[in-house]
Amino acid sequence: MIHEKGSRLLDRMEHRFGRLALPKLLHWIAGFQAVSFALSILSPDFLAWIVYDADLILHGQAWRLVSWIFFPSSLNPLFFLFATMFTLYVSNSLEQEWGGFRVNLYVFCTTICLALVGFLPFTQGIGSLYGWIFFTTMFLAFATLFPDATINLFGIIPVKAKWLAVADVLYLVAIVLQAPTPLVAGVVVTSGLLPYLVSFGPGFSESFRRSSEARVRRHRFEEASRTDDTFHRCESCGATEASHPAREFRVAVDGNEYCDACRKAS
Repeated sequence: MIHEKGSRLLDRMEHRFGRLALPKLLHWIAGFQAVSFALSILSPDFLAWIVYDADLILHGQAWRLVSWIFFPSSLNPLFFLFATMFTLYVSNSLEQEWGGFRVNLYVFCTTICLALVGFLPFTQGIGSLYGWIFFTTMFLAFATLFPDATINLFGIIPVKAKWLAVADVLYLVAIVLQAPTPLVAGVVVTSGLLPYLVSFGPGFSESFRRSSEARVRRHRFEEASRTDDTFHRCESCGATEASHPAREFRVAVDGNEYCDACRKAS
């Protein structure tokens, strides 16, 4: 769904910088999340050192610009296991469809957008949502590329990817609306989704334009199909030889044509 011009640009970038891409990048992220999960068990204070915090970044803790990506998706061991397996599944699918370079670019752009927007005023405290926004952006790309892929929630409930994507978006909307400052939360969420919108927005727009044109053409065809090519039409009642084949039509002195039923009635 990436726009044709953007796709050509990415092809050129991949040809030039593709060798720098890290294969299975999301696998690496999932692996570091597992390490963070294990360290959080050994030292509960560990996670406080990797969460995004713009103030602490400005005071020298620069690792927080990226360390928040390694924050565990859940602190419940079972949920964390399912989330990690799902991340690996999404990673394999995106790598197969896009290749390592484009996945790297998508991940880096999402990370940079979220890291930068955190420096805006009044965004303090939003960092705890960064992990959810990040992986929602990854999943939305997967669901757009594979909308009918069936995902077994917790290994039991089969759900199509497109419906899970809708649920994720609704959840983000609920977070924004319930935030103390909805406008700020909306800016943060939109920034995190910006790489997705840039990647797929033009394709959505083009599909909508083509769909609209198809509806217009279909409407015109149906209108033309309803236009009957009849030779006789009664000026009084509108009857034609197609609608009333038993009637006879004559031209009156006023130059208009009338059926025999209307002539008798007059």
